[in-house]
Amino acid sequence: MPCTTAPELFFSPDQQERPDEHAERIAAAKRICSGCTIRATCGAWALENREWGIWGGHTEAEHGYRPTTRRLITHTKAAAA
Repeated sequence: MPCTTAPELFFSPDQQERPDEHAERIAAAKRICSGCTIRATCGAWALENREWGIWGGHTEAEHGYRPTTRRLITHTKAAAA
């Protein structure tokens, strides 16, 4: 998968991003997604499982939902481990 080459682009960092950094990170992730052969499957899976981050070339807002705080905490703890 192309996304495995730069996973940090697909999820918000622990620290606050400046608006320009945020936009650049999302644009870079979407560029990677644009050439992926499983883009539609990836996006559908994320939507079904209410995942956060960029999946299938779309953000949570573009998928039409916001993940719960509990879900974000779970992912943050897992990433720290």
